[in-house]
Amino acid sequence: MAENNLQKHLKALDEMCSRISFSLKDTEVFAQILKRSSEILDVEGMSVLLPTADPNFLRFYAVEGKAKDELLKLKNIPTKEGIAGWVFNTGKAVSLNDPYSHPKFLQQVDRKTGYQTRNIICVPLISRMKKIGILEVVNKKTGDFIQDDLYFTQALAGIISVVIRNIALFAELTNKNNMIKSVLNGIPGGFISINSAGKILEFNTAAGRILGFGSGVQDMRVEDAFKMQGEIVSVLKDVMKTGKTGNRLILNTRKNSGEKIIIGYGTILMKNESAKVLGSGIIFQDLTKIQGLP
Repeated sequence: MAENNLQKHLKALDEMCSRISFSLKDTEVFAQILKRSSEILDVEGMSVLLPTADPNFLRFYAVEGKAKDELLKLKNIPTKEGIAGWVFNTGKAVSLNDPYSHPKFLQQVDRKTGYQTRNIICVPLISRMKKIGILEVVNKKTGDFIQDDLYFTQALAGIISVVIRNIALFAELTNKNNMIKSVLNGIPGGFISINSAGKILEFNTAAGRILGFGSGVQDMRVEDAFKMQGEIVSVLKDVMKTGKTGNRLILNTRKNSGEKIIIGYGTILMKNESAKVLGSGIIFQDLTKIQGLP
């Protein structure tokens, strides 16, 4: 692979990864990356291995090639044995054109899959100075692996490490959002929040019940969603405009059916760490049946 071809292939791969890294399905992300990378390197197979719950073992996380189904069945690859384990433990890359002659090569994987490894490149996946897995490339279709193949694989490993971290961060954020939604839907009072552009961020189950909404209004503009509840719209916008919040306040408004109701409410102002206003919220209860209220 000539130097200019290496640079061209790395650029093409980087552009491809930038387009797919925001996909919500990690299996699709890795299928596309490994397939395209295998074509560029002209190899029979490529695999990503990650640690299991037991850090002494690795598992095949994503595979491209003929032995895909067989490799994905292998759940526990010991880190104390084999080329993969050595690379994972030392953080050093390996390129072998005669792997069976190497004392670290784990021949039992080939025996279990019925696949013969003629040559192999194995490089560590590292994120924030921490080893998170390895990338294996096997069987160059024509000839042996050369130095440029190793350079390409190491660059690819850097991209894959970033993708793995982004997927993990997305999963963590999704779990946190789901937990927040679960808490909000579990509280007895209504909760509505909007962002600085006036779009609804949260509208919990109790808010729908109190105001008579049969379906969600998330992501709608607050004025469009609450045409019968202009008083609530004004409260949310005033809080964001003035920065002033309050508690134990009373408001007369209406349900979607037009029925008049009285709510008791408090307000919040949402800011980031730099004190920039991100939005506002209102927490409320239906006080209509309490006598003596205006």
